[in-house]
Amino acid sequence: MNYQRRNFLKGAGLLSASSLLAFANLSAFAAEKNKKNIKRALRIAHLTDIHLLNEANPKAAFAKVLKDVNTLSDKPDLIINTGDSLMDMNNKTKEEVTNLWTAWDEVIQYNHLPVKSCIGNHDVWYLSSEHAAYGTSKDDAYYGKQWVKQKLGLPGEYYTFDKGGWRFIALDSIHYVTDKGGYTFGEEQLEWLKDQLSNTPKDMHVLIFSHVPIISVTPLLYAAQRKPAKELGFPGGDQHVDVMDVKKIFKESGKVKVALSGHVHYVDQVDYLGVCYYCGGAVSGNWWNGVLDDFPPAYSILDLYEDGSSRYETIYY
Repeated sequence: MNYQRRNFLKGAGLLSASSLLAFANLSAFAAEKNKKNIKRALRIAHLTDIHLLNEANPKAAFAKVLKDVNTLSDKPDLIINTGDSLMDMNNKTKEEVTNLWTAWDEVIQYNHLPVKSCIGNHDVWYLSSEHAAYGTSKDDAYYGKQWVKQKLGLPGEYYTFDKGGWRFIALDSIHYVTDKGGYTFGEEQLEWLKDQLSNTPKDMHVLIFSHVPIISVTPLLYAAQRKPAKELGFPGGDQHVDVMDVKKIFKESGKVKVALSGHVHYVDQVDYLGVCYYCGGAVSGNWWNGVLDDFPPAYSILDLYEDGSSRYETIYY
């Protein structure tokens, strides 16, 4: 029995314990809301950083997560996937990426819930000049973000939809600007966001989801595990460098209540100026090599309420 398989089985008890605790906390929060006659609007399963490989153990683990989510007695209304669905589309041949999507198509059949996704940095197919040897061209219709948009059924790189009295806005984090020091949404997308928020009814609450965190403690702590504190700058590779612009938009709108993200493979919850920022742990954990720093593989359950409040619980497996 190999190391990955041993640890997958060994984690079954941890999964059971964390699952029981998570649902106990969700139930306790719901009970408090019920006393005030505030109803739950939606239950969301938040999956992020799946990094699926066409290998037995990652496929078995992802299948288990989907089966667990789909067989809950109090089933989620929706799955939100905040990106990095495949291990890596970056700088890979078309054949290699096709192999990864084959694994995705195989495992996703275990899911029967609606899924809404956004784009992660590893979901973008780009090439180097060496791929000319494979006959792969940058003129391919699947190039860039086109392939992931098609496979995950995204209506655009950023988009919006309504469900359960909430408005959901999917944003595209994957605009890395070297001169600005990291990931940004870009002016065009932020103008679109402002327009969407201004046209949202006053009594409707908004959930934003993006791959890269907007506000989070996890990027700094991830960096601090790897560099002395005096060498740390703003962690623009793991957090949006246009955070102040986005924060201003959220504050002026007053409608954004929740922001989901992934990317860092850590878990945190930050309540800042009336917005709950939830960074979810990775389904793949340490890219299918067990625990990353202090964080085992995980997925989360998010309950949204009609008053704009929420409860977020993470299940480790």
